[in-house]
Amino acid sequence: MIINNTRLFSFPKPCFVLVLLVLWTAQLWAMPAIAGEENPLKPIDTSSPRATLQGFLEFMDKGFGQANLLVDSILATSNTYLTPEQEAALQNTIHLQESAQRTLDTSALPPAIVHETSRRLAIQMKEVLDRVALPPAESIPDAESMAKAELKRWTIPGTEIQIAKVTTGPRTGEYLFTPETLGRLPEFYAKVRDLPYKPGASVGWYDFSTFSPVGVAIALHRIMPPRWLLEKPQHRTRTLFLDQPVWRWFGIFVVFGAGFAAIRGFFRLSHYLARKLVEPAGHWLELLPPLSIVAISPVVVVVLAEVLRVSEILYEVVTRSLWTVFFLALTWLVWVAGGVVAESMISVEKLRTSSIDSQLIRLMLRLVTIIAAIAILVKGADRIGLPAYSVLAGLGVGGLAVALAAQQTLANLLGSLIIMFEKPFAVGHAIKLKDFEGTVENVGFRSTRIRTTSNSVVTIPSSLLVNSPIDNMALRQYRQVKTVLNLTYDTPRETLEDFLEGIKHILLVHPDTRKDNIQAVLYDLGPDSLSILLNFFVRVPDRSTELNERQRVLLDILSLAEAKGIRFTLPTQS
Repeated sequence: MIINNTRLFSFPKPCFVLVLLVLWTAQLWAMPAIAGEENPLKPIDTSSPRATLQGFLEFMDKGFGQANLLVDSILATSNTYLTPEQEAALQNTIHLQESAQRTLDTSALPPAIVHETSRRLAIQMKEVLDRVALPPAESIPDAESMAKAELKRWTIPGTEIQIAKVTTGPRTGEYLFTPETLGRLPEFYAKVRDLPYKPGASVGWYDFSTFSPVGVAIALHRIMPPRWLLEKPQHRTRTLFLDQPVWRWFGIFVVFGAGFAAIRGFFRLSHYLARKLVEPAGHWLELLPPLSIVAISPVVVVVLAEVLRVSEILYEVVTRSLWTVFFLALTWLVWVAGGVVAESMISVEKLRTSSIDSQLIRLMLRLVTIIAAIAILVKGADRIGLPAYSVLAGLGVGGLAVALAAQQTLANLLGSLIIMFEKPFAVGHAIKLKDFEGTVENVGFRSTRIRTTSNSVVTIPSSLLVNSPIDNMALRQYRQVKTVLNLTYDTPRETLEDFLEGIKHILLVHPDTRKDNIQAVLYDLGPDSLSILLNFFVRVPDRSTELNERQRVLLDILSLAEAKGIRFTLPTQS
């Protein structure tokens, strides 16, 4: 790569960009061990401003020089692909530049854009330092000098480029180029780019890395011969539109088009299969749309950032936007997955969809998905540079105020949880509650619906239910039948005693009555009749069966009274 002789990478063939996503994601990045004496684990020295500056220049110069030799060797041979020695040199070049990037304090950058931004800023820093005068090495403070200095910061004379000691975070104690310097590096580079280079400088490195398809050549060096991209003339890679080469715009549109087409295909596949499959398998198809976005958006980000190497503002906007889409889709995926898992568990256990157990499963999984969704959104906001943790702390204080204002709502929610865990009744049970009696139709997260005997629906807040006595008539083993029979006073005693014995016999031979608690006795001598108390229990599953059995017993009693000539009194009034 002889930049002085204007040898640059070139415009890729259109057919290559079309298959960029598939080919690049399929490539393995495993490399052989680095040849030579270079230690791949050797860290850069950042113990003082002198060590940091010298280490940065040393690693960047070595990386630039090795890249030149690598490209020259590629063009000088007829090999289609890289030899093992060339691959080792390529990995060593990447190692050298990434080591130099560690002299930059990127703590102020959003994690989503740190990797590619660090690469670009390191090259801009090298371009600036190659054009400005640097002081002699012995005049730059070393570790001993900085230990005695009160101010742990050093500025390159005649510039505003600063190296300062890191006081917080995992790199505490290291001397790095400050975040303020990194934030102004594009401005510094714009001011010095027309100045002449110093002897031994890395001439044209920034233009080469920004406008040439070097990322494409590196990413696909095992799939597409790098010589195909190295042999084209420079002017075809420098045709710019909105600060991007034309070939890169073409690649951007193809990548976005391929990503959008893939996501749209997953959406259509989900809708198609949903019409073909039956529940509960159909529920799982709801995961396809968000899953497709979660899978494809990071691939698009990596291709744009590390292969096409979209530069400057467009890179930041596109990268942050795509990561935002990724985390929103991941939240969507988790939310849908909670509902799908809940319905699948209900289906596997063969529970009624409106039962309390089903509602409890839904509630527990919904709480889990809410917690997971909040965690994902906080992590996503932090990755794209939003102060998510500060906002979360503020929301905690605000949430306390909201909780105080929504005490009744929270009481109802807790009441629903108590009902679901203790299960004083279930959907379909007949219950009595103060002035209400009916059948439970639904137990929700805030209230319970009861269908009354008059067929109306009463919605009762859960907090009221858990604080009131509940008579669950559905849990009764026997249902009580109690009534009074009024006979005329002219009924003979013997006939009355036979009638009472006959009633007891009817109840004893009835298959569903409780035999040890039958009451048929002369209960009272009323003002106009003999009152007989009839009290017994019948084993029946529901109210409708109870009424039928009650009718059956009473009809048998009427037949007995008719056979014995017993008359019932009529109500009289004067």
